[in-house]
Amino acid sequence: MAPHEHHAVEIIWEAKWAVRVTAYGNTLTFSFEAEDYARSYADGQAFRLGVQVTEPKKSA
Repeated sequence: MAPHEHHAVEIIWEAKWAVRVTAYGNTLTFSFEAEDYARSYADGQAFRLGVQVTEPKKSA
């Protein structure tokens, strides 16, 4: 099992931009007012953890 299998970075829009980071069994969510800041933070965390940023599909 590769070490990154338990890591994830998601960017979410729910009235505010948020980035959910799961690393080493812990999940933290960080809120942002601006999309650019959220995406930049998500990219940095994904790089650090060796994963891709994911965006949950919006339901209709």
